[in-house]
Formats: sequence, structure tokens, C-alpha cells
Amino acid sequence: MNFLIANKLWLIVIGALAGVMLGLGVEIWKLKDDIKEAKAGLDQAQKELAIKEAAIQVSAANLSECNTRIDFQNEKIKALTVKPPDVVATQERVVTKFKKIEVPVKDAQCEKKLKFYEELINEAGK
Repeated sequence: MNFLIANKLWLIVIGALAGVMLGLGVEIWKLKDDIKEAKAGLDQAQKELAIKEAAIQVSAANLSECNTRIDFQNEKIKALTVKPPDVVATQERVVTKFKKIEVPVKDAQCEKKLKFYEELINEAGK
């Protein structure tokens, strides 16, 4: 009994150290669990990042494909545009069409007037 009383101080110190070691052991155990959770979260985040990067690459490929098709369509549309007619050739053709049609004078006969209107209608129909 004397041993216990004399060594109270040592017993208190040993008990305190055992308590501190037990507390530190619990803290280490909690930190290991936190590390496992953090690793699982990191793995999940890496998977999400890989999925998003793949989605971005697919979007870029789709955009490139769309731009290619739009360019192809624009080329087709340009090929379908109506070319303006050659103005000089058209003017010459109009002049030659109506040059040979002579306008009858006021007191011309009916046959000349009839011939004039027939030629006019025939040329307009061409």
C-alpha cells in the first residue's frame, strides 16, 4: 500500500499518458477514415472529370462535323444561284427581234397591220 501512495505521482503520469495515447489512437483512426473518404471522393471527381472531358471532345467533334456540312451546303447553294444574264447579248437579241418588225403607218391597209401584230405576238412569245 505504501508503494501505491508513494507512487501516486507516477501513477497519475502513467494514467495521463495512457489517456493521451488512447486519444491519439482514436484521432488516428478517425483520420484514416477521413483519408479513405477523401480518396473515394477524389476517384469520383476524376471519373466525373473524365466524363466531362469526353463530352467536350464529342461536342467539339459534332461542331466540326456541323461546320463541314454547313460549308458543303453553302457550296451547293452557291452553285444553285441564278447567274445574271449577259446584258450585251440580251440587248443585241432584243434589238434584232424588234428591228425587223416595222410599225405600220397610220393609213396602212389592214393586212399590213395584221402582219405587224402577228409578228409582234410571235416575237414576244419566243
